[in-house]
Amino acid sequence: VTNLAQEGRQLARKVLFYQSLIAMTLACMFFLYLDKYSGISALYGGLVCVIPGVVFAFLAFRYAGASQNKLVVRSFNKGSKLKFIFTIVLFVMVYKWPNLQPIPLIVSYVVTLMVNGPLLYLLVALIVNNSKTRLNTDFNFKIVDDKMAD
Repeated sequence: VTNLAQEGRQLARKVLFYQSLIAMTLACMFFLYLDKYSGISALYGGLVCVIPGVVFAFLAFRYAGASQNKLVVRSFNKGSKLKFIFTIVLFVMVYKWPNLQPIPLIVSYVVTLMVNGPLLYLLVALIVNNSKTRLNTDFNFKIVDDKMAD
């Protein structure tokens, strides 16, 4: 496994960890402030987001490097398709539960899904800053010469 694949796996683990943490926190909040079924529904919403993400991460970061570029593209493609299919199947399964509370489910799913954007930005910024690249305030990456950065 190349260094690039390892970095991708580490990034995916961090994102999935924080998504799981947010999903559990939301489930506890709905459970404590509303009722048991709202908490379980919120937990299901988080799981519908996290489980397909695990499938994608497993497939997407199996290969890396220029010599395996066809395998990288194929695994990303397969991972994104399976993530989509898993999301649909999980939503169908969850909506069959008779005590489902749709609002906590959707809120938890959307909030857990939204963790991706800001969290990925911060994690990538940390990785990128370690490799002589800086972020400007517009969320765009730009390479900065060390002499100019000082």
